[in-house]
Amino acid sequence: MYSKNGRSTMATIGTLVALCGGAASSLAQLGSFPQSDFQGKSLLPFQLELAISQKAPTTMSASVMRAAIVRAMHSTNNCYASNLTADQWQSLMDQYHFLPVTQTPIDPNDPFADRLNVDLYRWGPAGTASSSFPSGVAIATNLTVSFPGSTATWGLAASGFATAANVLSASLTSQFGDLDRGREYLRQCLGSWRRYGGITYTEVADDNANMSNSGSHNNARGDIRIGGISLSGQSGVLAYNCFPSPGGLAGSLSGGDMVINTAYFGDASTFNNTTNNYRYFRNTCTHEHGHGLGFIHQVPCSSQKLMEPFIQTTTDNVRVDDRRAVGRNYGDRFSGNQTLATARNFGNLTSPSVRSLANRDISLNGYWNNGANAGGADFFKFTLGTAQNVRIAAVPTGGNYTTGQQSSDCNGTTAAYASTSCADLVVVLTSADGLTTIATASGNGIGTSEVITIAGLAAGDYAIQVYDNNAANVTNGANANTIVQMYDLELQLGTNVYSDPYANAGINKRIGANVSCQFIGDINSATTENRTAVSVSRYEWDLDGDGTFETGVAPAASAPKPTFTYVSNGTYPVSLRVRDTLGKTGIDTINVVVFGATTTFTGTALSGDQGTIVPFTITGTNLKNVNVAGNVQVLTGTGVTVTGTPVPNALGTQVTGLSFVIAPDASVGPRNVRVSNADGNATFNNFLTVNEVIVACPGDLNNDGFVDDTDFVLFASAYDLLDCSDPSMPVGCPADLNDDGFVDDTDFVLFSTAYDAFLCP
Repeated sequence: MYSKNGRSTMATIGTLVALCGGAASSLAQLGSFPQSDFQGKSLLPFQLELAISQKAPTTMSASVMRAAIVRAMHSTNNCYASNLTADQWQSLMDQYHFLPVTQTPIDPNDPFADRLNVDLYRWGPAGTASSSFPSGVAIATNLTVSFPGSTATWGLAASGFATAANVLSASLTSQFGDLDRGREYLRQCLGSWRRYGGITYTEVADDNANMSNSGSHNNARGDIRIGGISLSGQSGVLAYNCFPSPGGLAGSLSGGDMVINTAYFGDASTFNNTTNNYRYFRNTCTHEHGHGLGFIHQVPCSSQKLMEPFIQTTTDNVRVDDRRAVGRNYGDRFSGNQTLATARNFGNLTSPSVRSLANRDISLNGYWNNGANAGGADFFKFTLGTAQNVRIAAVPTGGNYTTGQQSSDCNGTTAAYASTSCADLVVVLTSADGLTTIATASGNGIGTSEVITIAGLAAGDYAIQVYDNNAANVTNGANANTIVQMYDLELQLGTNVYSDPYANAGINKRIGANVSCQFIGDINSATTENRTAVSVSRYEWDLDGDGTFETGVAPAASAPKPTFTYVSNGTYPVSLRVRDTLGKTGIDTINVVVFGATTTFTGTALSGDQGTIVPFTITGTNLKNVNVAGNVQVLTGTGVTVTGTPVPNALGTQVTGLSFVIAPDASVGPRNVRVSNADGNATFNNFLTVNEVIVACPGDLNNDGFVDDTDFVLFASAYDLLDCSDPSMPVGCPADLNDDGFVDDTDFVLFSTAYDAFLCP
């Protein structure tokens, strides 16, 4: 179950607590305790009564304690299993007095006093939590993510739990059989928020510093750090997560980091439940990171929202209310496209074939009086290479549901929202420069679609603007819950040209060289077409970043979860191509940074003559960053240089484009050659051997070491024949000393010089 966050400047943390067994509708939720008759023993589980009877004599009367517990359980944000043992109930009383796990009692004389929490901060554009960008202002953010190692002390004492050495890596390895596989599921949790919000995640190295409450960006570690310890065993608390407050004060719970209760790894009913791609584990971590983005618990508990206080696996990842929340704070996945100059460009929709697009669940944020919110209009661009029938539609989405901030268990002040009817959408089609309006759709009113249909729209570049024309939002948009409007932008071309699916490869990640790198494409990718039945049929990957999809491509099997091993440091643009049953494709690209590779230099030794140029190829590992000829050095001998521009292959296992230039007077013998870059170097001993070239003796036509009368007779015979192609000419036309195909006066001059010298060099 999800617990609620208390409302306090000290309590800026989200917790997730489990109630064991059964579906959410059948659980003994806290709200099931009656509001009256606090003395009634029958209200509490038998084992809890035992715990009360054991503790009461040393603290307060059993009746007072019982009343305080029931009152606390009515208003707290934690959830507890009804079948806990007496020792577990005792631990809950001792540890945090049935308050949220993030709280300490206000009054030591009344340890069950109620407390609430609200967080007012969000992440700024560059990963520092700040009130300069308050909740509700839709500005995109770039967050770094890291996984601290086992030397880091994890957890914050202000949570009510002890701190301990981080054991998340060991737990993930044990459960998933591979560390990066476990981390990839965590990355997919972040990828779900990326799917709907203006958030870019980039995994970075972690310096293994102890967990702190800092909400400031630090280049030595991620803005979001994910670690794990045992939170008093399987105590009911699955995880907790700090809000994105600036923090820094002793005793505060801020900074956005996540603490996973590793005691639940290996539990077949919770984190080790493989159903729906480990949905129990993923919903836990996706929910917790929701707190890390600044979102608090929402009620009622109806299995409609990820940020409900009770964990549920009926739905997957972020839902409608959660999507509206991320759109409210960070905009949608195209966030930043609020002007024509920053419009999202969909590219050429007719090349190489005619395409349609359906961008689902993007959002507008209306306009605020103070002008701080720039999320009230979206701009897009596209190109037509040929004239096309075009239909452009802005379709409001969201539906009707009830929600509100949690005040206790599943309680809180709620309101019904017709989230489809928050905005009065307007769609405008213009020339690419925005100077010429081609068509406008605005007449259907709040909560209805606006559609532009044009037959034979000429080839050219175009722009689309979608904005909210609801006067209440434009003028008085103070209620961020009501002004956030999700909508689908449909851009349909031709007749029955169906829309491309949406691909999501996760987040930008990092991996060690020679380590099995894991990818998951089937969690956050989806079809977008709703005019006909369609499903995802294939996951294809370009894992080496060379621009060619080589994994999961027919006739090979589809690859929703491929693995790959990199041997060279560098950044690899890895692309996922999702193909649906209509043959349409969508592509997403993430960057994979590889570190820790060892440089090797292998291959076959070469030889070359003095005075020649010898092309060569380097093979080995960690060669991706060999980018100038100076990265290859000849270590021994003289007279050999390297020229050309190195061309590493995609994986950094081969370099071409280089040649050895061997001077005519280069020293004879083997050469040791070293390849190097910023990541390391390797040497190939005796890679090149320089061969001596014996200088010929022009005029010594009989090769006896002298240019004498015998050679003169041979030359005279050839001189009479003149043309080297004459059949009577000796093979090879040796008297043609300048190699022009004739034995003529020029050759006679050369021969005379050699005849005068007599002795060959």
